[in-house]
Amino acid sequence: MKAYVLKGPGVLTAEEREIPRPGPTEVLIRVTNVGICGSDIHLYKGTYNGPQNYPILFGHEWSGIVEKTGDKVTKVKPGDKVTGDCSRYCGHCDNCSADRNLCRTIEKFGITIDGASAEYILRDEQYLYRADPEADLALLALTEPIAVAKHLLEKILKLGGSYQGKRVLIYGGGAIGQAALLLLRLYYGCEQVDLSDLIEYRTGLARELGANIPPAEALKWELENDYPNMYNRTRYDVVIETTGVAPVFANGLNLLKPGGYLGCVGMIKTAEIPQKLIVTKSLTVTGSIGGTEEFEGVIAFIQENRDAVRKLISHVFPAAETDQAFAMATEASKAMKISIAL
Repeated sequence: MKAYVLKGPGVLTAEEREIPRPGPTEVLIRVTNVGICGSDIHLYKGTYNGPQNYPILFGHEWSGIVEKTGDKVTKVKPGDKVTGDCSRYCGHCDNCSADRNLCRTIEKFGITIDGASAEYILRDEQYLYRADPEADLALLALTEPIAVAKHLLEKILKLGGSYQGKRVLIYGGGAIGQAALLLLRLYYGCEQVDLSDLIEYRTGLARELGANIPPAEALKWELENDYPNMYNRTRYDVVIETTGVAPVFANGLNLLKPGGYLGCVGMIKTAEIPQKLIVTKSLTVTGSIGGTEEFEGVIAFIQENRDAVRKLISHVFPAAETDQAFAMATEASKAMKISIAL
């Protein structure tokens, strides 16, 4: 088989490898599609600032078809269309009992351990999810990024928030921001979703998917910092921050109504914020990482909303053009989700 190995920043090679054999609880999968996300781009460029390993098979957004199963596998069978978790978790530690994305022994497929950039991969069955036989495999590979957005939105719901009848602002029109928009409009029934991004291509897509695009000046906080303004002239019940830009994160606190929620998936090393607003407006700020626990619901969501979800894929490249795929993935002015077809 062909395996596409990221040996170091900017060094991607195609290698011939033996097709692996599944162990008792493992599944051999013929990979059909791999999506490129922001962490893949940073690994490719050498700018990823989290735990990482080279050489590595990149890719934690993928889909494929089951080829063989170990003799103890009961969850899937040959011919099934599947996708899988981006994290390898133990499933039994105290952190896993609360959120498997926070496992004490967590490893990240495609970042710290091998991902899916090969014609065949092995996965333990506990990390796999079966899709409808009619599922579009290119769309199925979008499960993970949409699940990341859904995990954050579900956390806000559990904290006491809701979306129907509320006004939501999404900061950032990349794949996670667009996924949050789709979910808010089509899954949670939120009718008032604004999305802010500096890139016209992204705001154009968001408008097509049902978002309002407020002018940039409308999101600038230039009011007096007093109670009448904080309590009466703020406009959003929920702000979703996906950019990882410190001033954007800080401004989210300005824009929230009293009792509002700021949900974060963008990662910022340091940020100066008006912390007193968290107190004076009784705000809730929460972060979220990963999409494990949301995959089954997202697979069904994709199947039910295929035409809308398909708009997230801007380009498809054959595996032999993976370098070109990474180059295009960095072109934020004209690319959304890049899919590599194996």
